[in-house]
Amino acid sequence: MSRIVVQMHGEPGSGKSTIARAIAPRIGAVVLDKDVIKAALLRAGIVEERAAPGAYEVYFAQADDLVRLGHSVILDNPVFWPRVEQRWHALCERAGSPRLLIECVCPDQAELSRRLATRLALESQPREPLDLARHPGAAATLFQPRLVLDTTRPLDDVVADALAYIRSHAAAPLPPTDYRRPATASP
Repeated sequence: MSRIVVQMHGEPGSGKSTIARAIAPRIGAVVLDKDVIKAALLRAGIVEERAAPGAYEVYFAQADDLVRLGHSVILDNPVFWPRVEQRWHALCERAGSPRLLIECVCPDQAELSRRLATRLALESQPREPLDLARHPGAAATLFQPRLVLDTTRPLDDVVADALAYIRSHAAAPLPPTDYRRPATASP
């Protein structure tokens, strides 16, 4: 069975989760959202300094298990830390998947701020734009090639671009799908 690992990337509010959830059923993948795990750890009383690394441990253990069971996965988390990028690469190797990176960007800062302020956020999700300087050891990934998606574009167009990228780089053919879907709200 062909397994695909897609790594989403981008700052909070850029549309990673929206795009991940839109493409997952079209490529037969499971979305793993690191924020769901981290929020649960925070609700359980684990402090931020331990919840963040703990969430990544659970996240990648779950991803490993899903891949071992033959599933394709979409990793819904940013790649701002070298260790996260290394673990994504190792997961791709175990899955026999090409390294597929989709970066979501929202170049309109007013729109990004609106998204962050109005989204139904989990306890682990920020309400303000990302400032990498406040996160020791964080830096934007230099990984290439990647697909960069401007998520201020219509959602159907962005999803179609993501699916075309995945299909063109997949090691084996994925099930055919209609790239378009009924219009919905933007990410």
